[in-house]
Amino acid sequence: MNFSLYGLPETVVHCKKCLMHNQKPFSVNEVKNKTGTDKKGMKINHNGLCAACDYSMSKDMSVDWDSREKKLMEICDKFRRKDGNYDCIVSGSGGKDSVKVSHLLKYKYNMHPLTVTFSPLMYTDVGWRNIQSWISKGGFDNYLFSPNGKVSRILAREAFFNLYHPMQPFKFGIKSFAAKMAKKFKINLVMYGESYVEYGSDKKDNGDAPSYNKEFYINDNPDIYLGGRSIDDLIERYNFSLNDLSCFLPITSDELKNHELTVEHLGWYLKWDPQSAYYYAAENSDFEADDQRTDGTYGKYSGIDDKMESLHYYTHYIKFMIGRCRFDASQEIRNHHIEREEGISLLKRYEGELPIRYLKDCLEYLDITDSEFISRTDQARSPHLWEKNKDGLWIPIQEIEEMKNK
Repeated sequence: MNFSLYGLPETVVHCKKCLMHNQKPFSVNEVKNKTGTDKKGMKINHNGLCAACDYSMSKDMSVDWDSREKKLMEICDKFRRKDGNYDCIVSGSGGKDSVKVSHLLKYKYNMHPLTVTFSPLMYTDVGWRNIQSWISKGGFDNYLFSPNGKVSRILAREAFFNLYHPMQPFKFGIKSFAAKMAKKFKINLVMYGESYVEYGSDKKDNGDAPSYNKEFYINDNPDIYLGGRSIDDLIERYNFSLNDLSCFLPITSDELKNHELTVEHLGWYLKWDPQSAYYYAAENSDFEADDQRTDGTYGKYSGIDDKMESLHYYTHYIKFMIGRCRFDASQEIRNHHIEREEGISLLKRYEGELPIRYLKDCLEYLDITDSEFISRTDQARSPHLWEKNKDGLWIPIQEIEEMKNK
């Protein structure tokens, strides 16, 4: 029977405009993520468009960007400090979006940002150069936090086997670290780049305001999972202390009780797209694109900081039939950089490509063999999305018609 392993609809419905479909899961507070948890996903609406395309079209037609920028200036006026202290947090790795957010806030809107970085699992060479350029050439103070490497590797390995999600330890950091640092430094404003709604990773209604979804970084439920295992299980299994795991844990409402924290997206106030962010970062911080295209897609400048990133998108493709190329091409269709036909052509060439460039490094980091990787990958294939052909090769099913003869 062709059932869904992840609780998503068993019939795949494709967007008529971009290349996305209704298997796109929403982002979650990662500490709630455990084996067998059903996913909630992006809807295809009555007009045949995915929620991300609907949101994009509504912005094109109805957003008064001048009015929104005035609101941004009001926010900056509210939080700007004149006592020499930091007045906002910008979280990032020195990638194109964090460079643009921090640079605009500091040099256009006269804010005093502290940039903070939760270290990738394995820096790429270009990623390390870019964070150094962000600090030295962009001109920012930065706190780079590197979590316990032994613990990170164990959690990544557990997340690979339990959730088929090896990048999860880093996801803990990027979703909650900024709020923790804001509390530590008594800063009341955190600013990110684009909203998750832009990519169909959050409910469309959450795009009606600039706020970052609190459900991603606040968790008051003591039932917490890291790598798909409970805290007690990890402590017993690996002889961890609670302190070993503390940097991966979410912040709680009680911790923020006396701290009026505002967390928002600059991309709600200002018209934003990945391509323009790349050009801005290159001009203002000497941001470098990679010297070769990224495995699984055609681009060279998105998500190039961490060697694990390409494997992360590959696991997403295996679980949900949505890989890196589909993400990139769909966003460029929405931003009017390419037509759908060109996106399909790119999909045929790159979607689902094995991330060979850093695969050996990733498997060594996770301490797994090639055969373990293949076995776990096959287990993660949902029967309603994959079947084996007569030659024993896995074939995606319920794909768009143009991809069936890929």
